Amino acid sequence: MHNPYETPGVPPHLPLSIAPPVVFWYRMYTGAMALLYAAVTVGGVAMIFFRDELVDQATTVEEIVITGVILIAMGGLFFVIFALGTFIPPRPWAWIVGIVLIGVGMTSCCCLPASIPLLIFWLKPEAQAYFGRGPAGAA
Repeated sequence: MHNPYETPGVPPHLPLSIAPPVVFWYRMYTGAMALLYAAVTVGGVAMIFFRDELVDQATTVEEIVITGVILIAMGGLFFVIFALGTFIPPRPWAWIVGIVLIGVGMTSCCCLPASIPLLIFWLKPEAQAYFGRGPAGAA
């Protein structure tokens, strides 16, 4: 008999409502990273808006504008990626997206204290089973 509340791709032995704790912490991590990159984007806009006030002997207006554009582009891109990563459903491909986003955080020394434990628990069989990866009896 088909269960109307069953989600395709989620193992039947692990209901969607019972996620391992790492999923909660992953969502907190991606949400915090999305906010961080939103702040980077706002900082880029502020650099362009206040470019005349930021000019000094070592920095030209062109350098400030180029830096602002780079901050807007990179901050906006990573904001969207991490914001979407916060709400991904439990599917096998979503586990891979998660590991990539955790890896992005590992490029910064400031994020390592959160990224390393998150990665350790993300690789555990319970987390993989929640996302529909690995053997069905892993959880």
